[in-house]
Amino acid sequence: MTFTEFLSFFPEVDLPVTLSEETIDVFSRNNKVLPLEAIDAFIGQWEEIDGDTTEYIPCIQLPQQDDYIGIIYWRGAILQYDYFLVTLDKNGQLISRKSIASTKIDGEIIKRSVASIDNDLIINIIAGASQSEQDYDPDQSQAFSMEVMPTGDILFTFGDEGN
Repeated sequence: MTFTEFLSFFPEVDLPVTLSEETIDVFSRNNKVLPLEAIDAFIGQWEEIDGDTTEYIPCIQLPQQDDYIGIIYWRGAILQYDYFLVTLDKNGQLISRKSIASTKIDGEIIKRSVASIDNDLIINIIAGASQSEQDYDPDQSQAFSMEVMPTGDILFTFGDEGN
């Protein structure tokens, strides 16, 4: 499979976009299934593949940039689901890879984060935890941000530190 064929599974979208537990249903219904060949050839370069217990769904491609290509895929594993933002050079070589939204079940605790990517490629993330849907306290959530630089590097900031 060529790099161009791999990218064809990730439709380019207009920003802003929000990624949450609910949006994966839209991607799984509307996007082509990522073949095992593509997972092995590309995602297998960035992470260890466990085909028996892990599912991958192609989500989106960020608007075209001069020096990199940005894609987002969803990885569903046992008790953990993540949206990964990956930036690649024009030859398909990895520049950066970060989980930007996720759901993780840790015993009775459910940890969730939701990401919103704006037109300037700033990723705003809200993360929180609860023991059930009923006891979620939004006041206990934390805000994070990441920025995709013109080089394709993804910089991470916790809350308002450094401002």
